[in-house]
Amino acid sequence: MRSNRLLLSSLILLASSNALGHGLMSDPPARNWFCGASTKPDTAEPGSACAEAFADDFTGGYSFMSVLTHDVGRAGVTPLPDNVCGFDSETWQGGATPWDKAIDWPTNPMSAGEQTITWNISWGPHFDDTEEFRYWITKPGFEFQVGQPLTWDDFESQAFCVLEYDDSNPNANPNIVPDKGNALFHTSCDVPERTGRHVIYGEWGRNEYTYERFHGCVDVSFDGDTGTIPVVADITATPDGGTFAGAGSISFDASGSQGDNLSYSWSLNADNDSLYSLSASNGSSTVLTLTEPDAQQTVTVNLQVSNDDATSTTSIDIVHLPAAGANWEDLGPLSNTAQTLAVGYEVSLRLVESNGTDVYLPEQALVLDATNAGASEWPFALAQAVNDENTDVQVGVLNAEGDVVASQSATANRVYAESPANYTSAFLQVDTASSSSSSSSSSSDSSTPTGTACNWYGTTTPLCSNSDDGWGYENNQSCVGANTCAAQPAPYGIIGGSSSSDSSTSSSSSSSSSAAGGGEVSCDYETQNAWGSGFTANITLTNEGDTAVNGWQVQWQYSNAVSIVNSWEADVSGSGPFTASDIGRNSVINPGQSVSFGFQGSGSAETVNVTGDICQ
Repeated sequence: MRSNRLLLSSLILLASSNALGHGLMSDPPARNWFCGASTKPDTAEPGSACAEAFADDFTGGYSFMSVLTHDVGRAGVTPLPDNVCGFDSETWQGGATPWDKAIDWPTNPMSAGEQTITWNISWGPHFDDTEEFRYWITKPGFEFQVGQPLTWDDFESQAFCVLEYDDSNPNANPNIVPDKGNALFHTSCDVPERTGRHVIYGEWGRNEYTYERFHGCVDVSFDGDTGTIPVVADITATPDGGTFAGAGSISFDASGSQGDNLSYSWSLNADNDSLYSLSASNGSSTVLTLTEPDAQQTVTVNLQVSNDDATSTTSIDIVHLPAAGANWEDLGPLSNTAQTLAVGYEVSLRLVESNGTDVYLPEQALVLDATNAGASEWPFALAQAVNDENTDVQVGVLNAEGDVVASQSATANRVYAESPANYTSAFLQVDTASSSSSSSSSSSDSSTPTGTACNWYGTTTPLCSNSDDGWGYENNQSCVGANTCAAQPAPYGIIGGSSSSDSSTSSSSSSSSSAAGGGEVSCDYETQNAWGSGFTANITLTNEGDTAVNGWQVQWQYSNAVSIVNSWEADVSGSGPFTASDIGRNSVINPGQSVSFGFQGSGSAETVNVTGDICQ
C-alpha cells in the first residue's frame, strides 16, 4: 500500500509529499490574475495598481497562484480569518496577501444573470479530486472605498453559487465544464442583481485527500464604469496549438490585448534562431516563419504591450518538430525542472484519455534506486520503461527520422502519442516509497511517526488524530496525517518527536547534509529582464558533487554603479561586492539539486561572475 500519492503537472516537478494544485480565476480576471499572472512585480509600472499591490511584498507577488489553505473554506471555518481575498493564506504565514491591499483595483464589467467564471489550474491541473466551487458577492448597499480593507460583513452570508463536481462523472453538473486539454474549469452561475462596484469572492475546493482550497477576489462593475482599463497582453496563434512540424508559418494576433492606446513589441528566442524570423517587430500582428529543423526544439514568441500607464508581457512556446513529427501528437514535457528524487520513490506516466479515463505507464511503476534517482537519470529510465512497453506512446526527443529517442536529460524528454491520439494530456506521477518496500513482510516492523506537530514547508500545522495519511479537518482547523508529514524532504517534517521506523523521512532523522565549502557547486548568473534604468536577475546554485551543501554564501560585483532594490529567496547585503546567503529553508542543496534566488537592480544590466567557497 502506498503511503501517499503525488500527481504533478508535467510543467513542473516538485519534491513534495502531497499532490499540489494551484489555480486562480482568470475570466473575469481576479486580482491575482491582473497582478501576478499578467503583470509581475518587476514589470509593474510605477504608480500602477500592481505596483501598489506589490509595494510591501515584492517577492510574494511571484506566488500569484498560491493563495492556498488546507481547510473547508468560508462555509465551515470558525472563526473566519482576518483577510478576505487571501483567506490568510498559508503561503503568507497567515497574513495579508498583495491581493488584500485596499487599493483601487481594476474592475471587470458584469451583468446580473447567468455568467461564466473560469478557473485556470495550469499550475497543478487536478481534476480528479476537485470537489466544489463556491462564490459570494458583496451586499446590495456595499460601497467600495480605497483604503478600506474588505471584511466578511461586506459580503452576503450565503454563497450565491455552490457547484459540486465529481470527476468520475464529469458531465453530471452542466454548470461545470472541465476543459482538461487547457487546464481550465468553466463554471456557470446566476449572478444576483447589483448596481455599481462590487466584489465577488470565490473558492476552488479539492476533496478530503488534500483539503486544498484556493481563494480569490474579482472586482466587478455593474454600471459599465470600469475606470482605467488595465493593460493585459494576449496572443492568438493560427494555427493554434503548442507544436508545429516542418517548415511553414504561424500567424500571431495581439488585437485581443486589453488596454487603451496600446503599442506592441514582438521578439523571439530559440536555441537556433537562424531557423526563425518575424515579419514585424511592431504592430498588433506578426508572422513567424519556420525552417525545417534537424530535431525538435522550442521557439518562444514574446509580446509586450504598453501605454502611458502600464506594460504587460506574455509569450507562447512552440515546440518545432521535424516534418516526420506530424505522425505524433505532443502532449507536453515530462518535466521542466531538474530534480533529484529519493531512492524508493516510484515514478510513472499518467495519461488522460478523451473520455476522462486515466492510463498509467509503464504497467509497473519504476522504483528508483541509487543508480537512477539522479535529476537526469530517472527521466531517462522512465522514458526507456515507457518506450519498451508501448508503441502508441513514447517519451523522449523527436529526431529527423520521426523516431522518439529517450534522452538522458532532466528536461529534454517530451511525451508523444501516435496521431490521431486518444489522449488529451499527460502528467508525471511520483509516489513516495511504499510500505511494502520494507525488508520484512510483517507490518509490525514499521510504525507511524510520532510528534507534537508538523513543519509543513515552514508552516507549523497540527497533526491529525483520526488519520495518519493525507489532510483532514479537526477541531475547526486543518491538520495533516503523520505519515504524510513525515514524507516531506528535510528540513521539514514531524516536530517534537521521531519515528521508530528506520525508513522515516522525517527531518528529525535526516543525516544527508554536510558542511559547505566543497567547491562542487556551479554558480550561474542570468539577467531575466532589463530596461533603461534597471533589471532583474537570477543566480542559480547547482550542486554537482556527491554530498549535500548545508549553508551557503556567494558574492558578485558589477563594473558599473548598481544598487539592489529588492531581493527574494536570499539575504542580500553589501554594495559592491554584493553578498547573498541562504534564508534557512533553502540552506540545503542536495546532490543534483539547485537553489535559485533573484533580485531587482537599479543601474545597467551586466552578466558577472559569481564566487564563493561553494562555487567550483
